[in-house]
Amino acid sequence: MDIKWLKDFLVLSSEGNFRTSAHLRNVSQPAFSRRIQALEAWVGVKLIDRVGRPSQLTEAGELFHPIAQKIVDIAEAGQAEIQAHALKKSEKMRFATLSTLSQVFIPAWLKNLQPHISTTQFVIKTQYLTIAEYFAALDENCVDFFISYLNPKTGLLNDPSLFASLKIGKESFIPVVSPKKDGSPRWWLPDRPQGTIPCLHTHSDQSPWPIKNHMENKYSDLAFESVYDSTGGTSLKAMAIQGFGLAWLPRALVADSLKNGQLVRADKLANDIIVDIRIYRSLKLREARVDEFWQALVKQEKQSV
Repeated sequence: MDIKWLKDFLVLSSEGNFRTSAHLRNVSQPAFSRRIQALEAWVGVKLIDRVGRPSQLTEAGELFHPIAQKIVDIAEAGQAEIQAHALKKSEKMRFATLSTLSQVFIPAWLKNLQPHISTTQFVIKTQYLTIAEYFAALDENCVDFFISYLNPKTGLLNDPSLFASLKIGKESFIPVVSPKKDGSPRWWLPDRPQGTIPCLHTHSDQSPWPIKNHMENKYSDLAFESVYDSTGGTSLKAMAIQGFGLAWLPRALVADSLKNGQLVRADKLANDIIVDIRIYRSLKLREARVDEFWQALVKQEKQSV
């Protein structure tokens, strides 16, 4: 039995005319008649009285009509549900984050999440420059999530009534510089070097990099000058290796360069910046795919405690 036979039958029972019904079902009248006959053969009785004009349902046809309608309704509802599920799986999850996080954290993080989420397509946006721009993108539904470093001591200026957040990782920021010929650091901060120290990233109030507060608290007596701004850690690392200045960079990004001597520490381990990695979402925009992803994160956070 073909579901289209049932749809033919329901249209014919409503119209009472084979030609009109065939037109509505977008088939030729002979083909439509054959499909009605095929349905009657499958049921085992005549469903249509073809003698009168308009055509009428037989007694068996009257009994079969609500059954046919129910079968069609169930089939269409099932089809819609399956299509919606497939669409949900194919929808892209949109993230806004720093270029550095997109390179050194997000790939492995998403890989670990794969067993717990249905989403398989992702968009990572790194074009935003300030914290305000990131949260505006969330609020305006330009992205589903914002992932950022967060200094636990200072936090971010966001409204908890508008945005929810979860901790999804941790990172250490290491002050690094290129070495001198003897292997010693070009600038060693514990010695309180005199003069201006070139700094290779912005440390403005609006930057999502968690550097400014640390620099002001730990090194208030030192003079730093921002000589190169970038949201990409790879670019900052390359500039540091070439001797352009000092940069605080994620441990994951500079571990190899510290090991091979391209970079050296500019301060002791105790003065690294320990930060959380947090993910934010808007509370006013609720979509099933976003809620499902968020619940997977909530479950993972509880398991890690």
